[in-house]
Amino acid sequence: MSGLKLALFDLDGTLVDSRALIAESMDEAFRVNGLPGCSYDQVRQIVGIELFEAIPMLLPEDYPPEGAVKVANTFREIFVRNRADGTHTEGLYPGARDLLDRLDRDGWLLGVTTGKPRRGLNHVLDTHDLHGLFVTLNTSCTGPGKPNPRMVLEAMNETGAEAHQTIVIGDSSHDIQMARNAKVRAAGVAWGFHTAEELDAAGAHSVHEDFACLERGLAAFGEMAA
Repeated sequence: MSGLKLALFDLDGTLVDSRALIAESMDEAFRVNGLPGCSYDQVRQIVGIELFEAIPMLLPEDYPPEGAVKVANTFREIFVRNRADGTHTEGLYPGARDLLDRLDRDGWLLGVTTGKPRRGLNHVLDTHDLHGLFVTLNTSCTGPGKPNPRMVLEAMNETGAEAHQTIVIGDSSHDIQMARNAKVRAAGVAWGFHTAEELDAAGAHSVHEDFACLERGLAAFGEMAA
């Protein structure tokens, strides 16, 4: 379908600043289960990957699978507790809402591709009143997560957008690899979990230092897609 422009956004580290919430909840989950603490640098490498796939990447190779499941469930409980009691929040990055509103007014189709479970996605949408902006919502709950291209391909199928009309925006190498695997444009943002250098190395077509830079990049992509 001609004239479409589809922007698929990651959540954690891209639209919402959940760095402290995720890292400190993971560290506590490890300690509760008798493991050494888990550093921010360790945690940031797996954010975006589906939780039960990600946890074993942080554990010793010989750690029992049932133990990994227990750590993952402990993390979920601590994460929800820390979010609920205000220990840390999932605030929108300054400039995120303004950009989404402008893209919506300019006729973009907006979507989410996230490693969060659907419950976590709904919490973010409810908290920040974002439901009306996104026409397609994709999580790892219903199939393979990042870097598998499934979420992007399902979003394209749902909206009718073609590959040359679709761009993925994310802060991790997993987002970039997912986009490249789906053969769509990959835009990295350098304010989240991975550095600009890591995003470049993963194959990002562009890397943006702030939302103003990202907006210019999306405008250029939109003209090219049209």
